[in-house]
Amino acid sequence: MRIKTFSILLIAASLLSCGTDKKEAEATPQAKPNETAVSEGYRQMQQKCFICHFEKMDPAKKDVMIAPPMARVQEHYKPSAASNEAFVETITKWVLNPSETNALMPGAVRKFNLMPKLPYEEADIKLIAETLYDLDFGAMPKMRNHQGAGLKLNAGKKWKLNPGTIEQVKSISQKLGDFTSDDVSAYQQLGREIFDNAKTILLDKSYTGPIFDQIHFFFNGIEGNMHLLIAARTVDEAKKHQTLLIEKFKKFNDFFE
Repeated sequence: MRIKTFSILLIAASLLSCGTDKKEAEATPQAKPNETAVSEGYRQMQQKCFICHFEKMDPAKKDVMIAPPMARVQEHYKPSAASNEAFVETITKWVLNPSETNALMPGAVRKFNLMPKLPYEEADIKLIAETLYDLDFGAMPKMRNHQGAGLKLNAGKKWKLNPGTIEQVKSISQKLGDFTSDDVSAYQQLGREIFDNAKTILLDKSYTGPIFDQIHFFFNGIEGNMHLLIAARTVDEAKKHQTLLIEKFKKFNDFFE
């Protein structure tokens, strides 16, 4: 049986086990075939991850998603990993002990709830993470750098947020604008602080429904720059993402007050 056909059948069966009906459990688009796609790591991913995760984003099935697609996981985690080893370590720690504290996808945590702790062997998780690091998902829509996608006003007016949230965003913007250093590790720390502050906003359970969606849309457009600031290897690279973040945070007041 070809790997693609096997994948289709397994994904369908897995989604049924997560509570979707047979029609909703049709196969999702497959990653671009390469040597990784027939590895033991990929087979482990099919058996253990596709139970809840689609492989790639399928707009036609966005309403039945119960976890972010694996391609999105790679897209969020890889930029802030200094190496394959760091990526594998981060993914492994997350799967072994998922928590809001160590989440790098807070928007997904709010949308799908916290991933359950799974009784998988650490060696299998590491093998899956190694495969995910190198997996080529082919041509797929990129979301990270498209700030503003989905953002809109509330019937022509700005969305009203808690005063504490507004102050927090002001604090982030000021910290970004005032920061300067000749030490790249200081910029990496700045990125971690900015991300942690943004994560607090995304995990604020007082925001639900359309207003949370708008907050999520805003931060989805800048999350990549925060991860890349954390992973910057030179001061010039760090300053580039600092500047981009400053400009993107300026747009916050266009939609929220």
